[in-house]
Amino acid sequence: MDQLVAHQRAQDLFASVLADLTPDQLQLPSPCSDWNTKEVVEHVIGGNQWVQELAGLQPGALPDDLRAAHAATAASAQAVFGAPDGLTREFELPFAKMPGTDFIGLRTGDVLTHAWDLARATGKSTDLDPELAVEVLAATRSRLSPEFRGPGRPFGEQRPCPADRPPADELAAFLGRSVD
Repeated sequence: MDQLVAHQRAQDLFASVLADLTPDQLQLPSPCSDWNTKEVVEHVIGGNQWVQELAGLQPGALPDDLRAAHAATAASAQAVFGAPDGLTREFELPFAKMPGTDFIGLRTGDVLTHAWDLARATGKSTDLDPELAVEVLAATRSRLSPEFRGPGRPFGEQRPCPADRPPADELAAFLGRSVD
């Protein structure tokens, strides 16, 4: 799957799950253990702004509405990756320097996984874009090294996932979330 298409699909999917989030659900705990649902949304918005910052751009002021803030930052992140050098330029992350082709994959997986977190926290279906989830899972399996797993690290240990569950559940379990 084209990386720009995959990134846009993940952002669109996140937006669709976010569209159903009600104000009374903003404080619900999420499967991302340190964050409630509002903090998950803010993380994705912040990640989109981070793409701009790492590209040397100044993110614009955010609308107060979370949906509008996500839409604006998602479009800006997509524009960075869609620029003529967006997939070839080097991005200096705290843990590695990587080309845009790797960074967009990281962001796509992050956005898809957090869409899953929101869906799970709010009792919605976690059968999210199976084709995209299969692609992201394959990329994540090849990229995620053991030093990023465990207490105090970005990902937990892989959890079990029944074979009959959707690919997005399999991705979530691979990243340390309980799918039971």
